[in-house]
Amino acid sequence: MSWIQENKVPAAILGMTGAGVIGLGVVLFNAWSDAGAAQEEFDTVNASLASMKSAPLAPTPENLAAKQAQVKDYSDAVGKLSLVLYKLQPEDKPISNNDFQAKLKSKIAEIKKIGGNRLPAEFYLSFNEYIADIPKTDEVASELSTYLDSVDEIVKMLLNSGVKSIDMVERSQLPSEKGEPSKPQQASKAKAKAVASRTARPAAVNITERRQVRVMIRTDQGALQTLLSKLASPSEMPFFTVVRLLRVENEAKEGPPRATAAVTAPMPSGSDPTAPASPTPSGVDPAKPAPSGIQPAAPDSHVVLGKETLRAFLEIDLVKFVNPNTPAPATR
Repeated sequence: MSWIQENKVPAAILGMTGAGVIGLGVVLFNAWSDAGAAQEEFDTVNASLASMKSAPLAPTPENLAAKQAQVKDYSDAVGKLSLVLYKLQPEDKPISNNDFQAKLKSKIAEIKKIGGNRLPAEFYLSFNEYIADIPKTDEVASELSTYLDSVDEIVKMLLNSGVKSIDMVERSQLPSEKGEPSKPQQASKAKAKAVASRTARPAAVNITERRQVRVMIRTDQGALQTLLSKLASPSEMPFFTVVRLLRVENEAKEGPPRATAAVTAPMPSGSDPTAPASPTPSGVDPAKPAPSGIQPAAPDSHVVLGKETLRAFLEIDLVKFVNPNTPAPATR
């Protein structure tokens, strides 16, 4: 007799198990095939949809009208935002060439009085060229006047935050100082060219002018944190400022060695170094001088890092919002 005839029950169980495994494999294979086909179909539809979205609009009157409406809504929203932010910043006040030079000298004298020896020997708020010369026109002087106010505000904030020294203050020049047209004028010319040409794209909407102020200071951590908080506070800084770059160098490149950190206060004369340290009596404030006969406990912690002088470089963006209601200059 064979093994199957002698062991009918185990053989039946093994047969049913084998048939189940084969059936389960067939089901899994079919499911995997269906999933692969569905994934391939999904990828094909997704790629087709992406190509349709990226395709240019058909040049129909309906599409053109819809596109123009969207561009107009966007321009109106940007104009409203620009007008609100423009009114929130300090107002530009007209000033003459000679008055600007007098204002610059007055602010330099005021800053030197506040800063003292924390300022470089030759310090002119980065407006050195206007100590002896005056701006080209009154319009340039008016732009420089607001720029001078913002730089003066930053330097005062540095000094009031408690920095140890200001090693450098630099600023970027305005386009009007270099004889170049400002960004609003460039945008107006680009817009006029776009309107004149049917195939031209809509001109980009420029609502800001970026001016950069770079400073190098020596300070501690507390003063640096105070400075960064004040620059980001609208109640402390009336101008729109953004700290675009901050580099910090610690004067201590490495921590103190363990032998130095483990140094404790010297033992009083006549005391036994092997005797256990007596605990501070209850009711005695360790911050106050100890009464006669009671010695304070040795310090159980030491400052490793955190009190070193830092050398920091900051690149600050002064964001000036332009007036969207300013009429565009006439172009030929």
